[in-house]
Amino acid sequence: MVLKGLLLAKDMSIDELVCYSDSLHCINLINGPQVKYHIHAVLIQDIKELISQTNVSLYHTLRERNQCADFFAKLGASSDADFLTHASPPEGIRDLLRNDAMRTFFLRE
Repeated sequence: MVLKGLLLAKDMSIDELVCYSDSLHCINLINGPQVKYHIHAVLIQDIKELISQTNVSLYHTLRERNQCADFFAKLGASSDADFLTHASPPEGIRDLLRNDAMRTFFLRE
């Protein structure tokens, strides 16, 4: 999904983007040296190339620190669609956006 999101941002002419992921392993694969023998080596390389063409920053965050990403991950997992876009915020996201903006702290379960 990272690749599709980056392609969408490119199509929308978004040239500065900050991405947060709760997968430190994925961030390290993308930011690290080329991996030739990984099962997703081609996908990782495609993401690296897209990132090199724009001003994209990747950061690790705990899932509890980004409730919005967790919301959308669960929303996507409950859908049969390969890729979803939303013209307006889906029901239930506004309070989470406010919490993220205020940097509300949530304890890990």
